[in-house]
Amino acid sequence: MSTSVGSDFFSIVSVLVVGLLVLLLLRHFLPLRSTPAYVLVPIFLALFLPVSIILLLPIDLASSLRTEDEATRGVWLPDTVILVAWRITYWLTFGLTWFILPLLGEYIDSGYRTPRDRFIYSLRSNGRYQLIVLACGIGGLVYVFLQNGFEGTSVKALVMA
Repeated sequence: MSTSVGSDFFSIVSVLVVGLLVLLLLRHFLPLRSTPAYVLVPIFLALFLPVSIILLLPIDLASSLRTEDEATRGVWLPDTVILVAWRITYWLTFGLTWFILPLLGEYIDSGYRTPRDRFIYSLRSNGRYQLIVLACGIGGLVYVFLQNGFEGTSVKALVMA
């Protein structure tokens, strides 16, 4: 059984380099000292997570190879590490995309002065948007049912689209 010490080191250094590059990019476009942390952290994650997928995908592909020769395998990590990394990346990106970043954008753009009023405005605005998306999804579901009948494959195709 071979160990993944070299791959672990490469992965950690790569993630740190990506984090540093994202911080430098943020520093170029934002004043880091005067930007509040509730803005800076989600924006950092929104940039860091997609870029880290560029590293995670080749490592995942190399890890799934079932060769015993370490030279042909490249950079690889244990299956549990890959699984946890994909889950963290997926769910954080999902949460940022659908909930945190839209709320934050409306919070910052609202014209209210108090944080409570800004947050309520943001919730109302995003709730309205989510209801419109839900209504469109229900309309699409009704259309698919009328065209194809009630079949599991047609619903699966709609959900995937």
